[in-house]
Order: sequence, then structure tokens, then C-alpha cells
Amino acid sequence: MSNDTWTDLGPESDFPADEHSCLNTEGTNGTPGTAVVVVNVKGEMYALENRCPHAGRPLGDGACAGMTIICPYHGYTYHIKTGKNIDFPEEETPVRTFPLRVEGGRVQIQLTNDEAEQT
Repeated sequence: MSNDTWTDLGPESDFPADEHSCLNTEGTNGTPGTAVVVVNVKGEMYALENRCPHAGRPLGDGACAGMTIICPYHGYTYHIKTGKNIDFPEEETPVRTFPLRVEGGRVQIQLTNDEAEQT
């Protein structure tokens, strides 16, 4: 039995190439959803938690450049695919990343059952 849940984020057209979008997954049982940043790099989509692990601020407020996103608060740069801090890879915690897929023209994010219950 899978420990994963796929959650719909919206139509693929809502995530244009070379842009990033901030949104929340829908919560269950009245709980808030998970804040994520969806980044479309030349047609390939990636999802990261919308929270800088260094300071807890919204990472999606920053700019994307190629395969990186830059925290606007402290200037730390994170790799979009791996979540790894490029500036201090050994010292800093990576940003959480989530698998994405497109099914029937809809973008879906994969959350663990625990996250789905909490979100």
C-alpha cells in the first residue's frame, strides 16, 4: 500500500514556462494546506516548500534563475530540483521538495499520507 497522496494543484496552463507560482495545497478536516512554490523551467515542473529553511520566510517571494531560487531575505540560493543550499551546502538544511506530475492536463503534487492528513 502506498504512503503517498497526489493532490491536484490546477490546470497545467496555470503554470507557464519560466515562471514560478506560490500556492497552498488544500487542507483536510479544517486544517491549513501546505505552502508550495511550483517552478516551471523550460516545461519541466518542480515543487518546493514555500519556506526558507534558514529563516522560515516565504521562499516564493524570491527570484528564479535557471535551476535556482534565491531567498529574498538573506540571498541564499537553492537548487530547484534538489532543494540543496548552493551557497552553504554542508551547513544549511535543504528546502523540502515534492514530486509533481501532469495527469489529464492537471498538475498534481505528491504528498505523504502524513502530510495530507496534516494539510
